[in-house]
Amino acid sequence: MPIIGVTERKSASGRATILLIYLMLILGGITMLVPFLITLTGSVSNYFDYERRSALPRFLWARSDRLLRTLCTYFPPSHRASVQQMRSFFPSLPADWQLWSQIGDERAVADAWASAQFRRLEDPGQRAGMEAMTRDYGEFCRTWDVRETILAYDRRFVASFLRERHQTLEALNAAWEISIEDFFKVNANEWGGEPIDQHTYVPLVDVRYDDLLAFRQAYLAHDYSGFLRGEWGQANYLRPACLAFIWEEHAAKALDLADAEQLHRLPFPVPETAPAALRTVWLDFLTKRFPLRHVAITVTPERRTAFQQFLVERFRNLDYLNRLMRDEDPAWRDVTDWTAIPLTARVPAGPIAKVWMDYLQTGIPVEEWQILPTFPELAFQQFSLRKYGSLAALNQAYATPLNTLENLRVPFGEALLVSFQHHQWRYTWDQVTAGYRAVCDHLFRRGTAVRNTIILVVLTILVTLTVNPLAGYALSRFRLAQTEKIVVFCLATMAFPAAVAAIPGFLLLRDIGLLNTFAALVLPGAANGMTIFLLKGFFDSLPQDLFEAATIDGAPEWRVFFSIALPLVKPILAVSALNAFLMAYNGWDWAIIVCQDRKIWTMAVWTYQFYQTTGDQPFAVMAAFIANSIPVFVVFLLCQKIILRGIILPQLK
Repeated sequence: MPIIGVTERKSASGRATILLIYLMLILGGITMLVPFLITLTGSVSNYFDYERRSALPRFLWARSDRLLRTLCTYFPPSHRASVQQMRSFFPSLPADWQLWSQIGDERAVADAWASAQFRRLEDPGQRAGMEAMTRDYGEFCRTWDVRETILAYDRRFVASFLRERHQTLEALNAAWEISIEDFFKVNANEWGGEPIDQHTYVPLVDVRYDDLLAFRQAYLAHDYSGFLRGEWGQANYLRPACLAFIWEEHAAKALDLADAEQLHRLPFPVPETAPAALRTVWLDFLTKRFPLRHVAITVTPERRTAFQQFLVERFRNLDYLNRLMRDEDPAWRDVTDWTAIPLTARVPAGPIAKVWMDYLQTGIPVEEWQILPTFPELAFQQFSLRKYGSLAALNQAYATPLNTLENLRVPFGEALLVSFQHHQWRYTWDQVTAGYRAVCDHLFRRGTAVRNTIILVVLTILVTLTVNPLAGYALSRFRLAQTEKIVVFCLATMAFPAAVAAIPGFLLLRDIGLLNTFAALVLPGAANGMTIFLLKGFFDSLPQDLFEAATIDGAPEWRVFFSIALPLVKPILAVSALNAFLMAYNGWDWAIIVCQDRKIWTMAVWTYQFYQTTGDQPFAVMAAFIANSIPVFVVFLLCQKIILRGIILPQLK
């Protein structure tokens, strides 16, 4: 019977009531749709715009957002001083920008800054110079030492890389001397936060470092950024480890300068012809901040003797020296004479490097240090001068007003802008799909995750459609003295949360030897109290004449059950099957308790593990939630009519 009669629908009150009902339905739909859209938008976000919690991704129509999202992938917050390094390439960045979430919140300021960068690209004169810089930057990077680079990698790709490189988890554990159960649990934070700008940093060459270099080579070959292959893709995620930002930080304090553009115009390195005050600050920078692996000295007999004396005074005896060196590097070969450790012109490899640096700082005047072209700025200056022959020709090609060659910086910022100009939608697509690619790799590279999920869902549905109809039919057809108590007992199981039965259920399954089996996942939920109650009520409502006629015709009870009773309760069975599918597909808490063996884990359990390992990347977790909800959404679309029949028919009965 309708709520509003036919005649009442034409009245003002009836129409107002109908309008109110529709408005409530629309409001209810919005309250369900908006959270889903926020989750969907979050899954395609990054550190720049994730905290906005918006229902629609602004980067679809805002070019400024696309640029800043791209910059965020090149200078992620996981890197040391990421925004400070970015400011060295883009000195016009607002001074108060420190965090990517803050940059994402200041939309008006971000739009204004991005528009200024776009105007540089739209100016024909500046555009020609930026493109010349970009071409030279790409040529320079092709021969640059990969050890002196910074990789803005996506750590979601580390697992797939190490899996391809080491083949098996056992081989990785043996090589890295670790004990992990999954490639996704590899802790490779030092790959992105390598202190390459620190004063006394020297890389420890071992298997991990070799893998890091191989990972950088893969990025250099665009294995993880194929859209950058070809023309105008020079701004790779692997960039030279520029040091200008630490010089600018030091000079800002020493010279009391706060303007980033003024700091950007300072020469680096500072030539001997510079003003005395600036030269003094530069020498102080060399002794306190400049990475000493880029320094060389002239070795003389006097300095060799002084170095031997330095070793004796520092370590006193060779046994102590050898013990300290072995603590730093187990591969250290013991020396039996002080002269076995020679003074080298450049920093030596191994643990003795720190000793060489200490001698450099205490025994060699800073004025006699030789700065090597092994850091990017000096190397690029020499590269450009060789190519163009003079500073004037270089200024003409780059459309720059440089006073000295030392004012030239590595044009990574210009190369990035030009690359973005030509590939902005490819950048965007790569950022949008990165989380989903990581989720698919995490789930589908698990040899049995998808298979286990399918097996569990099928078994759960079959058992549910067997146990519950049989129980409901038996309680309805065969009037037992304890029928009402049995029904109350079935309903009473719904009064307690599942956590209450977790420990007893685990102990029971352990005692009967069903742990780490599909039976442990299926059997505890085979009988559902509410489903049995609904089916009993539905069977009770069926005309008894049907059963009596079948009995008179000689049909056995199983034939009556399958041929007469079940076809009439299809809607209830369909809803029961859907509920069983949802419980089996989404259930991870019970599965992780009774199945410790990873070989039997389902997609839900692996999704939980993905959340645990990538919790610092919430947008990737959102992508996992969206990807796992797709099968449920498809099943709902295909079965919505059956769901409605299952809801409506019991009410009509």
